[in-house]
Amino acid sequence: MKKERILASLAFAASAIVASPSMAGPSGYAPPAPSGPKAVYEAGTAVVRLGGAYVDPDSTSGNLRDPYIFPEFSGLKYELDDNTTWQFSAMFMPIDHFSIEYGYVGESNHDLEVRRLRLLGLPEIPGNRRNLGNLERTSSTLLVNWFPVCKESWVQPYIGFGTVYTHFDSVTVREPVNEDLALIADAIGPARVSVDDTWGWAGQIGIDIVFGRDSNWLANAAVQYHDVETTTSLRYPVRGLDNQDMERRFLNAVRTDLDVDPWVFNLGVGYKF
Repeated sequence: MKKERILASLAFAASAIVASPSMAGPSGYAPPAPSGPKAVYEAGTAVVRLGGAYVDPDSTSGNLRDPYIFPEFSGLKYELDDNTTWQFSAMFMPIDHFSIEYGYVGESNHDLEVRRLRLLGLPEIPGNRRNLGNLERTSSTLLVNWFPVCKESWVQPYIGFGTVYTHFDSVTVREPVNEDLALIADAIGPARVSVDDTWGWAGQIGIDIVFGRDSNWLANAAVQYHDVETTTSLRYPVRGLDNQDMERRFLNAVRTDLDVDPWVFNLGVGYKF
Protein backbone atom coordinates (compact mmCIF):
# COMPACT_ATOMS: atom_id res chain seq x y z
CA MET A 1 0.00 0.00 0.00
CA LYS A 2 2.87 2.33 0.79
CA LYS A 3 4.30 1.74 -2.69
CA GLU A 4 0.97 2.51 -4.31
CA ARG A 5 0.67 5.80 -2.38
CA ILE A 6 4.14 6.87 -3.56
CA LEU A 7 3.32 6.09 -7.24
CA ALA A 8 0.04 7.98 -6.98
CA SER A 9 1.84 11.00 -5.50
CA LEU A 10 4.41 11.02 -8.36
CA ALA A 11 1.67 10.80 -11.02
CA PHE A 12 -0.19 13.70 -9.44
CA ALA A 13 3.00 15.84 -9.37
CA ALA A 14 3.77 15.09 -13.03
CA SER A 15 0.27 16.05 -14.12
CA ALA A 16 0.53 19.32 -12.18
CA ILE A 17 3.81 20.19 -13.86
CA VAL A 18 2.38 19.53 -17.34
CA ALA A 19 -0.65 21.70 -16.61
CA SER A 20 1.42 24.52 -15.09
CA PRO A 21 0.87 27.91 -16.89
CA SER A 22 4.63 28.58 -16.88
CA MET A 23 5.16 25.57 -19.12
CA ALA A 24 2.26 26.13 -21.49
CA GLY A 25 1.43 28.58 -24.21
CA PRO A 26 -1.82 30.59 -24.46
CA SER A 27 -4.92 28.58 -23.56
CA GLY A 28 -2.72 25.79 -22.33
CA TYR A 29 -1.08 25.01 -25.71
CA ALA A 30 2.65 24.38 -26.12
CA PRO A 31 4.78 27.58 -26.28
CA PRO A 32 5.80 28.87 -29.76
CA ALA A 33 9.17 27.88 -31.17
CA PRO A 34 11.97 30.45 -30.84
CA SER A 35 11.97 33.01 -33.73
CA GLY A 36 14.71 32.90 -36.46
CA PRO A 37 17.13 35.64 -37.54
CA LYS A 38 15.59 39.09 -37.73
CA ALA A 39 14.79 40.63 -41.12
CA VAL A 40 17.44 42.85 -42.71
CA TYR A 41 15.44 44.11 -45.73
CA GLU A 42 11.67 44.09 -45.29
CA ALA A 43 8.60 46.26 -45.84
CA GLY A 44 9.26 49.70 -44.36
CA THR A 45 13.04 49.63 -44.93
CA ALA A 46 14.57 52.77 -46.46
CA VAL A 47 18.12 53.06 -47.83
CA VAL A 48 20.21 56.01 -49.04
CA ARG A 49 23.42 55.49 -51.04
CA LEU A 50 26.26 57.80 -52.13
CA GLY A 51 29.33 57.10 -54.23
CA GLY A 52 31.09 57.41 -57.57
CA ALA A 53 29.92 56.63 -61.09
CA TYR A 54 31.69 55.84 -64.34
CA VAL A 55 29.63 56.92 -67.39
CA ASP A 56 30.50 55.13 -70.64
CA PRO A 57 28.38 56.35 -73.59
CA ASP A 58 27.68 54.27 -76.68
CA SER A 59 28.48 57.54 -78.51
CA THR A 60 27.24 56.72 -81.99
CA SER A 61 25.44 59.29 -84.11
CA GLY A 62 23.80 59.46 -87.49
CA ASN A 63 25.27 61.49 -90.30
CA LEU A 64 25.04 65.25 -89.93
CA ARG A 65 22.04 66.22 -92.00
CA ASP A 66 20.33 67.26 -94.18
CA PRO A 67 22.88 66.47 -96.94
CA TYR A 68 20.66 68.18 -99.53
CA ILE A 69 20.80 71.45 -97.55
CA PHE A 70 24.31 71.09 -96.08
CA PRO A 71 26.21 68.79 -98.48
CA GLU A 72 29.51 70.06 -97.07
CA PHE A 73 28.83 68.01 -93.90
CA SER A 74 27.77 64.80 -95.62
CA GLY A 75 29.15 61.68 -93.91
CA LEU A 76 30.41 63.38 -90.74
CA LYS A 77 29.51 61.84 -87.36
CA TYR A 78 29.78 62.70 -83.65
CA GLU A 79 31.52 60.67 -80.96
CA LEU A 80 31.53 60.97 -77.13
CA ASP A 81 34.20 59.85 -74.68
CA ASP A 82 33.67 58.45 -71.16
CA ASN A 83 33.95 60.24 -67.81
CA THR A 84 33.56 59.79 -64.04
CA THR A 85 31.25 61.64 -61.64
CA TRP A 86 29.25 61.12 -58.41
CA GLN A 87 25.90 59.44 -57.82
CA PHE A 88 23.16 59.34 -55.18
CA SER A 89 20.09 57.16 -54.67
CA ALA A 90 17.29 56.73 -52.14
CA MET A 91 14.89 53.79 -51.99
CA PHE A 92 11.90 52.66 -49.94
CA MET A 93 10.39 49.18 -49.68
CA PRO A 94 6.56 49.37 -49.51
CA ILE A 95 6.36 45.56 -49.41
CA ASP A 96 8.82 42.72 -48.88
CA HIS A 97 11.19 42.07 -51.82
CA PHE A 98 10.27 45.23 -53.77
CA SER A 99 11.48 48.85 -53.60
CA ILE A 100 10.94 52.16 -55.36
CA GLU A 101 14.22 53.99 -56.00
CA TYR A 102 15.11 57.53 -57.08
CA GLY A 103 18.63 57.93 -58.43
CA TYR A 104 20.71 60.88 -59.57
CA VAL A 105 23.96 60.71 -61.57
CA GLY A 106 25.81 64.00 -61.24
CA GLU A 107 27.31 66.16 -63.96
CA SER A 108 29.84 64.45 -66.19
CA ASN A 109 31.82 66.18 -68.95
CA HIS A 110 32.28 64.30 -72.22
CA ASP A 111 34.47 65.39 -75.11
CA LEU A 112 32.25 65.76 -78.18
CA GLU A 113 34.23 64.99 -81.32
CA VAL A 114 33.35 65.20 -84.98
CA ARG A 115 34.97 62.49 -87.10
CA ARG A 116 35.40 61.41 -90.75
CA LEU A 117 36.88 64.81 -91.64
CA ARG A 118 38.96 63.18 -94.38
CA LEU A 119 35.72 62.87 -96.37
CA LEU A 120 35.85 66.64 -96.86
CA GLY A 121 39.04 66.38 -98.91
CA LEU A 122 40.39 69.70 -97.57
CA PRO A 123 44.19 69.78 -97.12
CA GLU A 124 43.78 72.78 -94.82
CA ILE A 125 42.10 70.46 -92.26
CA PRO A 126 44.56 67.67 -91.37
CA GLY A 127 43.57 64.56 -89.47
CA ASN A 128 40.25 62.75 -89.28
CA ARG A 129 38.62 64.18 -86.14
CA ARG A 130 38.23 67.36 -84.09
CA ASN A 131 37.21 67.98 -80.48
CA LEU A 132 34.30 70.42 -80.59
CA GLY A 133 34.13 70.93 -76.81
CA ASN A 134 32.69 69.45 -73.60
CA LEU A 135 29.15 68.08 -73.46
CA GLU A 136 27.81 68.17 -69.88
CA ARG A 137 25.05 65.77 -68.83
CA THR A 138 23.11 64.80 -65.70
CA SER A 139 20.46 62.11 -65.30
CA SER A 140 17.65 61.16 -62.92
CA THR A 141 16.12 57.68 -62.69
CA LEU A 142 12.96 56.27 -61.13
CA LEU A 143 13.17 52.49 -60.82
CA VAL A 144 11.26 49.56 -59.33
CA ASN A 145 13.65 46.98 -57.87
CA TRP A 146 13.09 43.31 -57.06
CA PHE A 147 15.13 41.68 -54.26
CA PRO A 148 14.85 37.90 -54.83
CA VAL A 149 16.61 36.53 -51.73
CA CYS A 150 15.10 36.08 -48.26
CA LYS A 151 14.61 39.22 -46.22
CA GLU A 152 16.87 37.90 -43.44
CA SER A 153 19.95 37.88 -45.70
CA TRP A 154 22.59 40.58 -45.21
CA VAL A 155 23.61 40.14 -48.90
CA GLN A 156 20.83 41.58 -51.06
CA PRO A 157 21.15 41.41 -54.90
CA TYR A 158 18.48 43.19 -56.93
CA ILE A 159 17.20 43.83 -60.45
CA GLY A 160 15.48 47.11 -61.41
CA PHE A 161 13.63 48.66 -64.33
CA GLY A 162 12.13 52.11 -64.89
CA THR A 163 12.61 55.47 -66.58
CA VAL A 164 15.47 57.97 -66.97
CA TYR A 165 15.51 61.70 -67.73
CA THR A 166 18.77 63.11 -69.12
CA HIS A 167 19.65 66.81 -69.20
CA PHE A 168 22.34 68.21 -71.53
CA ASP A 169 24.03 71.61 -71.59
CA SER A 170 24.99 73.29 -74.86
CA VAL A 171 28.53 72.86 -76.14
CA THR A 172 30.59 75.99 -76.77
CA VAL A 173 32.61 75.11 -79.86
CA ARG A 174 36.38 75.54 -79.54
CA GLU A 175 38.11 78.23 -81.60
CA PRO A 176 40.09 75.83 -83.85
CA VAL A 177 36.78 74.22 -84.90
CA ASN A 178 35.26 77.66 -85.55
CA GLU A 179 38.17 78.29 -87.93
CA ASP A 180 37.47 74.96 -89.66
CA LEU A 181 33.79 75.91 -90.02
CA ALA A 182 34.84 79.12 -91.75
CA LEU A 183 36.62 76.96 -94.34
CA ILE A 184 33.94 74.29 -94.61
CA ALA A 185 30.73 76.33 -94.44
CA ASP A 186 31.68 80.05 -94.62
CA ALA A 187 30.84 80.57 -90.93
CA ILE A 188 31.42 84.14 -89.75
CA GLY A 189 31.25 83.67 -85.99
CA PRO A 190 31.38 81.24 -83.08
CA ALA A 191 29.28 78.08 -83.24
CA ARG A 192 27.40 76.13 -80.58
CA VAL A 193 26.04 72.60 -80.38
CA SER A 194 22.70 72.28 -78.59
CA VAL A 195 21.48 68.85 -77.41
CA ASP A 196 17.84 68.17 -76.56
CA ASP A 197 16.94 66.86 -73.10
CA THR A 198 15.22 63.49 -73.35
CA TRP A 199 13.29 60.71 -71.58
CA GLY A 200 14.15 57.02 -71.95
CA TRP A 201 14.06 53.70 -70.13
CA ALA A 202 16.65 52.36 -67.71
CA GLY A 203 17.55 48.99 -66.21
CA GLN A 204 19.99 47.94 -63.53
CA ILE A 205 21.55 45.01 -61.69
CA GLY A 206 23.04 45.68 -58.27
CA ILE A 207 23.90 44.33 -54.84
CA ASP A 208 23.81 45.69 -51.28
CA ILE A 209 26.13 44.07 -48.73
CA VAL A 210 25.26 45.01 -45.15
CA PHE A 211 28.21 45.21 -42.72
CA GLY A 212 26.78 42.54 -40.43
CA ARG A 213 23.21 41.58 -39.54
CA ASP A 214 22.95 44.23 -36.80
CA SER A 215 24.60 47.05 -38.80
CA ASN A 216 22.83 49.86 -40.66
CA TRP A 217 25.82 50.54 -42.95
CA LEU A 218 26.28 48.79 -46.27
CA ALA A 219 28.36 48.69 -49.47
CA ASN A 220 26.71 48.97 -52.87
CA ALA A 221 27.66 48.16 -56.46
CA ALA A 222 25.36 48.50 -59.46
CA VAL A 223 25.46 48.54 -63.26
CA GLN A 224 22.83 50.59 -65.09
CA TYR A 225 21.93 50.97 -68.76
CA HIS A 226 20.22 54.18 -69.90
CA ASP A 227 18.43 54.28 -73.23
CA VAL A 228 19.13 57.88 -74.33
CA GLU A 229 18.26 58.96 -77.86
CA THR A 230 18.39 62.67 -78.61
CA THR A 231 18.86 65.26 -81.35
CA THR A 232 21.72 67.73 -81.72
CA SER A 233 21.96 71.00 -83.65
CA LEU A 234 25.24 72.54 -84.78
CA ARG A 235 24.42 76.25 -85.08
CA TYR A 236 26.72 78.78 -86.74
CA PRO A 237 26.20 82.25 -88.32
CA VAL A 238 26.63 82.95 -92.05
CA ARG A 239 26.00 85.87 -94.40
CA GLY A 240 23.28 85.68 -97.03
CA LEU A 241 20.62 87.58 -98.97
CA ASP A 242 17.04 88.02 -97.85
CA ASN A 243 13.94 88.25 -100.09
CA GLN A 244 14.82 91.86 -100.94
CA ASP A 245 18.36 90.88 -101.94
CA MET A 246 19.67 92.64 -98.87
CA GLU A 247 22.66 91.14 -97.15
CA ARG A 248 21.97 89.96 -93.63
CA ARG A 249 23.15 87.48 -90.99
CA PHE A 250 21.55 84.01 -90.84
CA LEU A 251 21.93 81.14 -88.37
CA ASN A 252 22.36 77.70 -89.91
CA ALA A 253 21.45 74.59 -87.90
CA VAL A 254 22.90 71.23 -88.92
CA ARG A 255 20.94 68.52 -87.09
CA THR A 256 21.65 64.86 -86.37
CA ASP A 257 20.45 62.04 -84.13
CA LEU A 258 22.71 61.06 -81.23
CA ASP A 259 22.37 57.74 -79.38
CA VAL A 260 24.16 58.31 -76.08
CA ASP A 261 22.95 55.03 -74.47
CA PRO A 262 25.46 55.04 -71.59
CA TRP A 263 26.44 52.22 -69.27
CA VAL A 264 26.72 53.63 -65.75
CA PHE A 265 28.85 51.76 -63.20
CA ASN A 266 28.09 52.79 -59.59
CA LEU A 267 30.12 52.04 -56.48
CA GLY A 268 29.41 53.51 -53.04
CA VAL A 269 28.26 53.14 -49.45
CA GLY A 270 24.79 53.36 -47.95
CA TYR A 271 22.79 53.60 -44.75
CA LYS A 272 19.48 51.86 -44.05
CA PHE A 273 16.69 52.99 -41.76
